[in-house]
Amino acid sequence: MHLARWSDVGQLEVADVALVPPEHDEVQIEIGSAGICGSDLHFFRGDFPARIGLTPGHEFGGTVSAVGADVKHIKEGDLVGVEPLLRCGMCPFCISGDYHVCADHGVIGEIQNGGMAQFTTVPGLTAFKAPQGIDAELVALAEPLACSVHGFDKVCLRGHETVFILGAGSIGLTAILAARANGAHTIVLARHPHQQAAARSLGADEVIGEDEAGVARMEELRRARVVDVAVETVGGKGDTLMQAQLIVRPKGKVVVLGVFSGGPVNIHPLYLAAREVEIIGSMTYAGSEGHTDYQIALDVIQDYAEEARCLVTHTFSLDEVNTAFATALDKASESIKVHLKPNSLVV
Repeated sequence: MHLARWSDVGQLEVADVALVPPEHDEVQIEIGSAGICGSDLHFFRGDFPARIGLTPGHEFGGTVSAVGADVKHIKEGDLVGVEPLLRCGMCPFCISGDYHVCADHGVIGEIQNGGMAQFTTVPGLTAFKAPQGIDAELVALAEPLACSVHGFDKVCLRGHETVFILGAGSIGLTAILAARANGAHTIVLARHPHQQAAARSLGADEVIGEDEAGVARMEELRRARVVDVAVETVGGKGDTLMQAQLIVRPKGKVVVLGVFSGGPVNIHPLYLAAREVEIIGSMTYAGSEGHTDYQIALDVIQDYAEEARCLVTHTFSLDEVNTAFATALDKASESIKVHLKPNSLVV
């Protein structure tokens, strides 16, 4: 089989390797579609050290091609998505379903071969059968969506509350669907015209640009005290966390979904204290309190399949993996979500 693997900073190679059967507790998946995540781009740029020889990819869907003897919940031929969190399974956090904060946690595609391959093998417990009516491309979108599902669960988002989403990358845009599934009103701050168009296609109630009119509208929202929950999805080195805490109403909540790779960022402690605003960190997803964020994300994708399709703007074959990464990195490409089709010759 063919797979992509890191060969250097900013470089992947396609290699032909033997296909190994799954172990007793594993599942082998024929990959239908694999997305490039912002965290993958951190490795591509050299922000984080990539493991040479490792196959990236933690957003993927495909068809089960083989199952280990102890895997009972899925069978060959099932379309599945993968919740890519590895964990010890024995610590108090894992037992309670909060395996995303296990001390021994890891991510498929970062410490174990991921989905940018014709086939991959994963622990059976990470594979979820997809709902009816969606395909591998849509299934692969469940992973970024699950991040927002988890964040909104942490703040107990209720119907008819107003959510202000800062950023319109794949996390910000999938947050629209998660908020809609909760019955919330959504306002999105989107920089680029193609992001603004995507936000509208996904059903955002209002889309604001980063222009003079957008700044004025944000001030109106702040003064009106209508934003119940602000969601920071940008991260990096910007001031979006400060924007989030300033726009939310007194006793409102700020959810941090973005990854801040540039070190400490500013907050306004007096403003937070005086208005009793809460800032809540949220990382990936979990399975506590009787539900799994990833399964909910699959169900939301099923409910909004037609709208969600617009998120995948570019597709490439596996042989074009470096072009795919460069496209995802290039703002001028107007990409939102770039997918690889490892088993397709023509895309």
